[in-house]
Amino acid sequence: MSKEHTAAADNSNMNSNMGSTSDHQGPEITADKTFAAIDLGSNSFHMAVANSTGAHIKLIDKLREPVRLGAGLDKKNNITPSTMKRALECLSMFSERLRDVPPHQVRAVGTNTLRRARNASEINTAAVETLGVPIEIISGREEARLIYTGVTYGVRDDKKRLVIDIGGGSTEFIAGSGTSAHIMESVNMGCVSANTRWFDNSKKVHKQFDKAIAQGCLEAQAIVPEYLKHNWELCVGSSGTIKATERILQSLNPAANGISREGLEALIEKICKKGPDLLNDISSVSEDRKAVILGGLSVLMAAFQSFNIKHMQVSHAALREGVIIDLAGDSLNDHVRRNAVDDMQRRFQVDTDQAARVFGTAELMFLSAIKQWNLDPKRDWGTLRSACHLHEVGLSVAHVQYHKHGDYLLRHADMLGFSRNDQEFIAALVRNHRRKIDKTVVQTMRKSEQSRYYRLLVLLRLATLLHRTRYSGAIPPVSITPTDSVITLNISADWLEQHPLTRAELEDEIATLGNVGFHLRVQADS
Repeated sequence: MSKEHTAAADNSNMNSNMGSTSDHQGPEITADKTFAAIDLGSNSFHMAVANSTGAHIKLIDKLREPVRLGAGLDKKNNITPSTMKRALECLSMFSERLRDVPPHQVRAVGTNTLRRARNASEINTAAVETLGVPIEIISGREEARLIYTGVTYGVRDDKKRLVIDIGGGSTEFIAGSGTSAHIMESVNMGCVSANTRWFDNSKKVHKQFDKAIAQGCLEAQAIVPEYLKHNWELCVGSSGTIKATERILQSLNPAANGISREGLEALIEKICKKGPDLLNDISSVSEDRKAVILGGLSVLMAAFQSFNIKHMQVSHAALREGVIIDLAGDSLNDHVRRNAVDDMQRRFQVDTDQAARVFGTAELMFLSAIKQWNLDPKRDWGTLRSACHLHEVGLSVAHVQYHKHGDYLLRHADMLGFSRNDQEFIAALVRNHRRKIDKTVVQTMRKSEQSRYYRLLVLLRLATLLHRTRYSGAIPPVSITPTDSVITLNISADWLEQHPLTRAELEDEIATLGNVGFHLRVQADS
C-alpha cells in the first residue's frame, strides 16, 4: 500500500487554524491530552493526532491510506474481500501509532460507504480488536456538522459561510455563521462514485464530463433554494478533491489562490481537449488522487453551477479535525447532544415533565450503582439521560406498542452529536423499557456492550415503573444496591403500601429481570 505520513511541521496552515488566542470563540478544550481521530472515508482512510494544551489544539501527526472503500462494494453492497483486506491492513498500521493514546481519547468514524455497506459490522469487529475502539457510523448531517466544526475552528468573526466537502461517496453542504452551522445536508455524489459511474478512460472525456456534471446538478437541485436564502459571504471547500484541484490550478498558474469559477472551467476544458494524461506531470497531486480526480472535478463543477459560486477558499481542516475538536471539547459535544434530544422532544411532543421525573429517579439509582457496576460517569450517564428523556417519543405515533414506535424513530432520525451506534443503543433501551424484554436487540452488540446495556436497562425500567402513575408529587428517596446479578431496590414500605399498582408491577418485574439474569429484591424500609 502507498503511504502518506505527514508531521505537524508540514501542516502550518492546519495548526494556525486549529490554534487559538485569548479571544477564541470555540469550545473549551480539555488540557494537556493527546487525541486521535480516524476517518474511514469512501476513498481514503485518514488519521489525525493532536495535542491539547489549555485552549490550544496542535496537530502533531497525520496518516492517510487510499483504501478505496467506495469502489470496493459489490452489487449487493457488501465490501469485497480484497477491499476488506486493504481496510484491515490500514487499521493495523494506524493501531501502531495509537499505542500511547488512551482508547477514550480516540474516535473512529465511518461515512457514506459504511452507511451503505451491509457487512460493515465485519470492519467494526476488527476495529475493536485492532484499535481498541468501535467504528461510529455517523449520519450525513452529523458528518456535515463535524466538517463545519473542523473548518471553522478558531474563526473569530460571524461571517456567513457556505462550506462544501467532497468525499468519496457523498458531498456535504453546510451553511453557517461564524462557528455555528445552521443548514446541513449530505448529497449522494462523491469523487469515487462519480468516477466509477461516468469516466471509463475512453477518449470521450467531454461527453463524460457533461453527463457527470448534469447528474451532480440534479442531485443537488432539491437543496439549492434553501442554501441560496442563506446569502453567504464566502465559500470554503475542504478535503482531498478540493485541495488537489487547488494544487493543479497553482501548477498551471502559480498566482492562483483558491478555486475560481473561471479557473475550474478552464481546467476541465483543457482536460477535455488534451486528455487526463496532462495531469501526469503534476507532482503535487498523488497518483491515487489522480485516479479519481475526474469524478471529483465533475462534482465540484456541479456545486459551482448549482450554487452560483464565483470563488472558493480552500481549508486544510475537515472531518477528522472536527472529530478531534469534539473529543477535546467535551462541553461542545454535550451541548449538541442535549439540543438534539430537546429537538426530538419538541418534534414528537414528549411530556417533558414525565421525562424529567423518570430521569431524576434513574439518576439516583445510577449514582448508587456507579462503583459496583463500573459505570462511566460521562458516557453511561449521558446515554441513560437521553433514553429517559426520549422513552415516550413513540407515543406520538400510537399508544399501543409505543416502545416499538420509539425504537424505530430513534434508529432512523438524524440526531446531531450521536453516531448510528449511539442511536441504536438508545433505541434498544427504549424498545425494552417496558413489557417483555426482547433479547434479540443485543445480538449484534459486543459482550462488554451487552453487559453495559442490561445494567442501564435495569435503571431505565425501574425508573419508568416507579413513575407509571405519572403522579406529579415526589416519590420517596430510592437507591439500589447491586452486585453482578442481584439488585436490591431500597424504597419506603409506607409508600409501597399506598401504591398497590406499583407494588404489583415490581413483583412482575422480578420475573422479567430474572429472564435476563438479574435477581431483583425489593427492600421496603419502614
